[in-house]
Amino acid sequence: MKFFITALLITGLTFMVGCESSDTMDSRPVHHIGDAGDIPEMNRALAADLIIDLEGEKPGENILISPLSIQIALQMALNVAEGNTLDEMLNVLHCTNCSPGKLNRDMKSLINWMTAKSGKPNLTLANIFFYDDKRLRLEEDFSRMLKDYFEAPSVIYNFHDEATVDMINSWVYDHTSEKIDEIIEEIDDYDLALLINALHFQADWSQGFDPNLTSDDLFSVEGDRDVMVPFVTGDRDFMVSRSGGSVMVDLPFRDSTFSLSLVKSEEPQPMGEWLQQMDLFHQDGLYQNLSQQRAMVRFPKLNLEWEADMVETFENLGMVDAFSEYNANFDKLGEPLIGPVIYINQLKHKSVLEVDEKGAEGAAVTSIGFGTTSLPPAIVFNRPFVIQLRHIPTNTLVFKGIVNNPE
Repeated sequence: MKFFITALLITGLTFMVGCESSDTMDSRPVHHIGDAGDIPEMNRALAADLIIDLEGEKPGENILISPLSIQIALQMALNVAEGNTLDEMLNVLHCTNCSPGKLNRDMKSLINWMTAKSGKPNLTLANIFFYDDKRLRLEEDFSRMLKDYFEAPSVIYNFHDEATVDMINSWVYDHTSEKIDEIIEEIDDYDLALLINALHFQADWSQGFDPNLTSDDLFSVEGDRDVMVPFVTGDRDFMVSRSGGSVMVDLPFRDSTFSLSLVKSEEPQPMGEWLQQMDLFHQDGLYQNLSQQRAMVRFPKLNLEWEADMVETFENLGMVDAFSEYNANFDKLGEPLIGPVIYINQLKHKSVLEVDEKGAEGAAVTSIGFGTTSLPPAIVFNRPFVIQLRHIPTNTLVFKGIVNNPE
């Protein structure tokens, strides 16, 4: 049996309606979500783009991303983008005819709703901006926006101090509930700032699975190879949907505000080929068609980790100028004090997720690094040299001399 691991992870945080503690509650998405605007739809579209591109880069490998973490980090960053740099960032986020200001307000509403304390399911989010004031003169407007909309403080660190790397990683460790202990290995001489989002999720199933029923079974890996892994097992009523050659089982967590969706193709086919068919309309249809069905559901226990610098991935999706030292326009961030321009020189993402008989726990970090290029090479005439004053069209010398002592 071939499970769609990537879709399971991407669609895992799904809003639901209802409140009873079972696997058969109405888990269809809520469409009217107050002031969050198009942010949820943009989130799902970005997730689909990223999964397809990442699977194409490394077919056959596990993939685990947090579209929410990536989306928040990019939305914070685009507030200092201008011109084509801003246009490309908005396009990759599937934001048309919208402004950074509206996105900030909508995202703040969504975060407030998703992180509301409502019981055992616990989603926590944290943002922060680290910078060296000897390398960057920060614009106060950006610092104020981060605080107002993302509760993100702007913290000054000495980027030349080797201890700064440990302090930044310690912040990540604390804000992922000790699930992720590192996002950066070093700070380069031309790094100016780091904009970081961290999140942590933990919840028990609405109805747990009996550990005594967990047993080893074969998981069919692409490439005609099987591996033996422990499978969680449940025989009861579940919310199940079949549509367009795919089957989904939606497993709610306690208090019915989040669920984890398991999705696979009805018939075995290459993952990349199937992903191309799983457009947003198809996914939404699966959720709308969920209904209570008696089934024996078996899925592998998971302990996944994934990390990458996603610059190339976003370039593939059309976000190019932000990573170019020649074309990036982040002038609204402030004035670089050690170089001529500011551009994004890293976009790192790291995520972990564990799923077992009791529930799920995961964490993710997205770090956007702002850097500059080295100063233009210095050419200093501080020793004897030759001078030539010429007529350019004919290259005729009017003066020629040697300067041995300009005093």
